[in-house]
Amino acid sequence: MMTIKHLALYFLHPRILLAMILLTSYVATTQAQEVALDEIAAIVNDDVIMFSEVKQIALRNKQATKGQVSDKTLIKDALENLILKTVQLQRAKEIGIVIDDVAVNTAMQSIAKQNKLNLTQFKVALESEGINYRAFRETTREKIYLDTLRRRQQSTNKTNTESEIDELIQSQSQQLNKDVQYQLIDILVSAPNGTPVQQFNRLLIKTQNLRKQLLAKSSQLSNPIIKKMGATSTDLGWKNTQSLSPAFVRVLSLMGEGELSNIVRDQRGFHILKLIAQRGGIRKLTQQARVRHILIPATNPQAKLKATILRNKILAGEDFATLAEKNSADKGSAQDGGKLGMMDPSVFVPPFRDAVKNLPLNSLSQPIQTQFGWHIIEVLERKTSDQTREALKLQAQNVISKEKKGDEFNNWLQGLRDEAFVEYRINL
Repeated sequence: MMTIKHLALYFLHPRILLAMILLTSYVATTQAQEVALDEIAAIVNDDVIMFSEVKQIALRNKQATKGQVSDKTLIKDALENLILKTVQLQRAKEIGIVIDDVAVNTAMQSIAKQNKLNLTQFKVALESEGINYRAFRETTREKIYLDTLRRRQQSTNKTNTESEIDELIQSQSQQLNKDVQYQLIDILVSAPNGTPVQQFNRLLIKTQNLRKQLLAKSSQLSNPIIKKMGATSTDLGWKNTQSLSPAFVRVLSLMGEGELSNIVRDQRGFHILKLIAQRGGIRKLTQQARVRHILIPATNPQAKLKATILRNKILAGEDFATLAEKNSADKGSAQDGGKLGMMDPSVFVPPFRDAVKNLPLNSLSQPIQTQFGWHIIEVLERKTSDQTREALKLQAQNVISKEKKGDEFNNWLQGLRDEAFVEYRINL
């Protein structure tokens, strides 16, 4: 029987089909010669694993490792892999996963297509090399069972924490920001290495209080406060990541323009960084718009007419917000005078999106129809938003999710294996 790992090669590397067919044919021939000697290798709950299956995998692995691994180790590893596959198939069926013939047919067509064959040609190619087509179909079914089980199990994973995401970004900050330049101000409370512990702690508390006071001043740095707290402020101008300490780059990688950093400690003391601007690197910039609207629902047979009447009232001087509150079917925004906030137009349905992109500021649209009804739209503000940090966090979140899912699934799989009843019938 062809193994799951063997089948995966067809999905991933279609060009090696002929070589793999020849290998499988050889294994099948060897098995036929030994069928009289076949025996049970292990019992796994209510299923059995035959020794011929084990030897098939071991033989293939021996050729892959070019004889560098002992036969005993190859047999043992092959049997453990088959046990693991068996308990997964058992669990998949226990929890109600069903892979019908339609799903198998679709997968078979996909494999054939990857090998530039239709399904009939693929069947002929297999059988011409002595590979049983029905057995190949069942191996394909098994793979779909295992993939479905993995996806279902991984879907229960918890959301990544913000600290995990930040930690990953910071650990890769030198590489991620190698082409970025920062314009920044460095506020330093001097506490060089060797400062006595009690004095060191007092200076740390002083730096924490200084940061709180500077945050209270919003975007403006207060030089009198900085001097009063015994700190110095240095405008560093534009700096690239190579000229900054790794500690600075780690903090800056998560900062937005105009923000104050958390406290950074180095051999000179305690630093608070003020990021004025940044440039270079791969930036993700989006155009955002502040929008308000009134929606007359599609269920109203006179929706377009009512929207037109409301538009004329606004043009005649009536208050947009008041009319939105009284008439808009979008109750969430109606309570705020129809305002949707600052948003990327791409999140809207196409007719609404196009109106938001093209309308002059502070002018009313004609009634716009979407699947929700008829809208009167006004764009109050547009600005370019730097979404680089958000995009970086999304990328980091995807990396962490993939790693966590792999670790958690492997732990779950080991637990499944440990719970299974396994009786070995061959000496390992």
